[in-house]
Amino acid sequence: MAQTGILNGTTLLVYVGGTAVAGSRTCSISTSMETREATTKDSAGWAESLEGLRSWSVECDGLYAQDAAYGHEELFALIGPTRTKSTLTFATATSGDTIYRGQAYCTQLDLEAGVEDSASWTASFTGTAALTKTTLT
Repeated sequence: MAQTGILNGTTLLVYVGGTAVAGSRTCSISTSMETREATTKDSAGWAESLEGLRSWSVECDGLYAQDAAYGHEELFALIGPTRTKSTLTFATATSGDTIYRGQAYCTQLDLEAGVEDSASWTASFTGTAALTKTTLT
């Protein structure tokens, strides 16, 4: 049954190929649309625009553990040696909830380790082609 009311952000996860990214702390999804110039001499001095290309991206970060079920090491394999396109899903695990899914490339992966601080990672994904919105069954 779908969740109601304001979601607890803890329930939203990033899945790569159907597996939740381990150790995640935050995640976000962004969609945008560029515009194309449509200003003419008839525009009375006002800029006019029309719709253009749409794009989407996902970012997530988490705590670094070398033995994580699906963490930094697996994300590195997507960007490092293989440059693999993956199915990315941004969703909860609750049946009936909205999910966003599409093909994406891991375009940036950072690993940070401060003095006496928990090591952490940040990953960025850039979508290629359409992002779909469906319901988890």
